[in-house]
Amino acid sequence: MLTEFCFLAALTLNEDERAVLRTEIDKWVKCFLPKLERESTRTEKCRLIASVERQEFEDYYNADKWRFCKFVGNCGIIFDDKKEELEKFKITSFQKKILRRNPSLKNVFFGRSEIKEETGFWKLNDELKNKIISEGGEAIIFLEKFGNLEAAVRIHVFDAFLLTTNFGANELKWKTNLISDFEKADNKDDKADVPIHDNIVQNYANIELFQINDENEEDCLGWITILEKCDKNVKNELKNENLDLEERKKIAKGLKNGFDYLREVGIYHYDKKLENFLLLGGVTKICDFGLVCEYTGKRSYRQMGYCRRGSKYRDVTALFSGSPGFSNQEQLIGKFGEEENYFYFWFCDWKTSWSLLYRPIDEKERKKIHKIIQKCNIQDIKNESHVIENITQIISLQNISNSFCLDDPNLTKSCQMSNLKQQLTKCVNLDIKNLTKNILDQKSSNLCVPISVTTLLRFSMKNDLAFQDRWNHFTFDKILTTLTMIVYPRSLAGLNLNPKKEENDFQTNDVETLLERIRKRTYLKESGWEIIRKLSLNSFNRPAESTFKYEKVMLNENFVFSRPLSVTGAYFFPTRRIDGIDYAEEVFFHQMTLDRIENGEYVLQNTQFSVNHPPGNYKARLKAIAEANAKIQEELDEKKVGVDYKLTIFQLKRVHRRVKRPEVDVSGHAGVGRIASMWSACRRASLAALNAVEKTGRRASIATRRLSRATN
Repeated sequence: MLTEFCFLAALTLNEDERAVLRTEIDKWVKCFLPKLERESTRTEKCRLIASVERQEFEDYYNADKWRFCKFVGNCGIIFDDKKEELEKFKITSFQKKILRRNPSLKNVFFGRSEIKEETGFWKLNDELKNKIISEGGEAIIFLEKFGNLEAAVRIHVFDAFLLTTNFGANELKWKTNLISDFEKADNKDDKADVPIHDNIVQNYANIELFQINDENEEDCLGWITILEKCDKNVKNELKNENLDLEERKKIAKGLKNGFDYLREVGIYHYDKKLENFLLLGGVTKICDFGLVCEYTGKRSYRQMGYCRRGSKYRDVTALFSGSPGFSNQEQLIGKFGEEENYFYFWFCDWKTSWSLLYRPIDEKERKKIHKIIQKCNIQDIKNESHVIENITQIISLQNISNSFCLDDPNLTKSCQMSNLKQQLTKCVNLDIKNLTKNILDQKSSNLCVPISVTTLLRFSMKNDLAFQDRWNHFTFDKILTTLTMIVYPRSLAGLNLNPKKEENDFQTNDVETLLERIRKRTYLKESGWEIIRKLSLNSFNRPAESTFKYEKVMLNENFVFSRPLSVTGAYFFPTRRIDGIDYAEEVFFHQMTLDRIENGEYVLQNTQFSVNHPPGNYKARLKAIAEANAKIQEELDEKKVGVDYKLTIFQLKRVHRRVKRPEVDVSGHAGVGRIASMWSACRRASLAALNAVEKTGRRASIATRRLSRATN
């Protein structure tokens, strides 16, 4: 690196110095970009929907209201949950390019939550792997040297295909912004300034990435930010108990000063998890501005990487994302509520902090804890100023479990609520009246516990409390989100955010812990039921004040059902061979909602077939496939496929998708092999039918008759 990089951290440079520095950074970017490569599991449709999230609407409140979008001609249109039009907008060159390549995406309604969860990964050479400082959901940070300056480089991806083989560095252009281009932000209406404060990580330069043919630079697709490198992560220091009381007080004061300054200049930070607080020479620094709202409209904030483009980032209720345990209801589901959980960690040891937040306790235990806190000279633990001024020692509870700790950073990664929905397939409108119909089909078995509990809660609200949700404050989505992100974040282990097996296994059958958390309050929080009951701000539109109770029952064939039950089931998979692949025997647990016992068979409330349900439903599924195929066969007999084969292809694809890998019975009886072989036959036959129609355009009656025989 050349000596010109000594200008990088300078707040004031003349025009010539800035030009020299910008040229050197551009040379570095040209060498650095080709080294970055990633894989994405999202689709062109996902990219198109995500691009609407970056749109500037005339009425920025529509960023919260829209639930569907459609592209017609040169216009994009957003709609509310009833598919009533909210606003038209001019499509960007980025959106035009996607639509040209994929004309089938034109004039089609897309749901906002149809963006798939990203499970791709970075493909880096050994040099870059050794430089990784941290990696999150959308961003990765490297250590880099610029001359004598050691800095962090943060790559933040806004478009799913960015830096993949489908959208490489050769298709990008960029704009380099320097901190010396701007002044220090204050609370005055100045359009060309940036946050500069001792307790804010300093961005030295921010490189905005654009599609090469985006002449007006209207849609930024990612950032490369060169920023201040810090020494330590506050979370690690707290977890390892490396900080004494005075150091903790200094951190608390520094964060308060930093957040106060950000609010003064119009920036509100909504990802206040411990990983986003760093230390540099003992000074606390706030970092990670990927999840913020700003209300000034200052373009300079976007240019320097302090706020993303789009009306979404000017309205907190439009964010629909957050970090488990460190989010508030306003940013998750649009209901006002403040959560500042990070504050309690400064004055409690690691296990005590999590215990006070999430461990269910009775009144006797609450009084006992209160005395321990009073001995630390604290009268009101929720009063930040009082605690900082008066605390005499770190609060520590003895002999408590670490089972409530979100120790692993994978469990506190920020996530979009649309990703939570992608773990579920909606089968009907989430209306509280549709309680005995297919509500949700689970794709992640470990998420079964909060789903089952949510189902029972909605049943009780309707039947026990005679509650009608007229304003949709208590939809399945909102209750499930509140349970998993606020009431008991540990249950998000079921989202497979954590690759550690012991963490994934935690949620497989621990329904009682979640029920206890709903029934009881913790030291710092209301009971889960009260948190859910107050999802509506208006008391007249809430379920009646009530107590939450549950009990265990002995289940048998003569059991009389008065309500659905949450049942923990164990499934045994014997050693088996399917499609030439050998599968070892295994047992897994799954929480189900049982509706009734009928003719000696258990009937699940969610009857949609999936890998998480027992094989009893598989016969019904095969029958449904056979019926669907019979309709296709009738159409094929009436006309040649070549005349109008698009409808047939669509129907065949639906049949093919419905043929899922079967479950095996608990007993592992001899019929398992037959079911497995039926599954293989169905799969092969549906593929043959698809190939016959799509590739040759001829009549596919032979292939579909094979499918009929297989399904029958």
